[in-house]
Amino acid sequence: MRRSLRARAAVVISSLLVLAGCSGNESQKADPKNPVTIDVAVLAATEFYVVPWLVGQQRGFFADRGVVVKNIVAGSGGSATLRTQLSGGMPIGEIGYKSVLDAWSEDIPVLTVGGGAQGPYGGDFYALADNDRVNELRDIEKWAYTNPGSSVYALSFLLPKAAGLPTKAERIAAGGVGEGAALLEAGTVDVAWLPPSLASRNTGKFKKVVSTGEYITDFQQSVITTSPEYAKEHPDVVRGVLAGWQEATQWIAQNPEAAAKIYAEHVDLPVKSATSVVKGAIESKVWNVGFNPAALKRGTEAAVVSGFEGDVEYCELMDGSYLPGGASTELPTKCGA
Repeated sequence: MRRSLRARAAVVISSLLVLAGCSGNESQKADPKNPVTIDVAVLAATEFYVVPWLVGQQRGFFADRGVVVKNIVAGSGGSATLRTQLSGGMPIGEIGYKSVLDAWSEDIPVLTVGGGAQGPYGGDFYALADNDRVNELRDIEKWAYTNPGSSVYALSFLLPKAAGLPTKAERIAAGGVGEGAALLEAGTVDVAWLPPSLASRNTGKFKKVVSTGEYITDFQQSVITTSPEYAKEHPDVVRGVLAGWQEATQWIAQNPEAAAKIYAEHVDLPVKSATSVVKGAIESKVWNVGFNPAALKRGTEAAVVSGFEGDVEYCELMDGSYLPGGASTELPTKCGA
């Protein structure tokens, strides 16, 4: 019965993907003089993930390649973002890596065409600033994470493992960022994950206990996806989006303050806080349009901790032929051998 239900779901979402891939004029090409207009779905679109999309949109890096990104639609995180992309007729999106693995494992036709967030930036855990007992990783007895199956949940295991510490501890699903902060304030947990935008607003209220980057380097958080149908029908649009995204990240690295102002206006964040987020992302080198084998392996490890089952056929799930020049197409396994 469960297999039958999964099959039905795959058929339904496959149909949605076909509709997304076939919407509009199929013969239309990405041409700066006659651009293709699309919407994109981005997970956690109030966080650093959205910055390259905003910059590419507002600085014209997508339009220069014949693609107008009209709306950046915020996903709710995880599989909800993937559903937003597929059901909303948005042909391209940046989706949580585990959500893509889950969809692919159920034969839902999702194609990964670009990198995304490939480092642990934004995966830090915080305690209350006045909590004198909890100051480092070994002090943590109770973790708050967002939801089961999330990368935050996986990090609560991967971090002590990487530090050579016992992974046994109490873990509480907060259900959301605000709820995690509330658990901290109530003294229910020792640490909670806080996203950079919230942490940067409350530097006097919370203290960073675990800087994830000290223990984990490469870590695939998100990937840029489309449907196989859309990639086949509109390869130039996919290439234009990826090239524009790449140029946006390069511009951000050279113009962090200007990028922070664009981001701050989008999320209604103080410019000082937005600048802290953007500079932190740049320093960690989290954005990369190409593929990173080490990041993919660690992302897969985290997905397994969070409940993913089975082997990942990277050569089936991912296609680097749409990537711009200079971007790595290397996967954890060799393809075509």
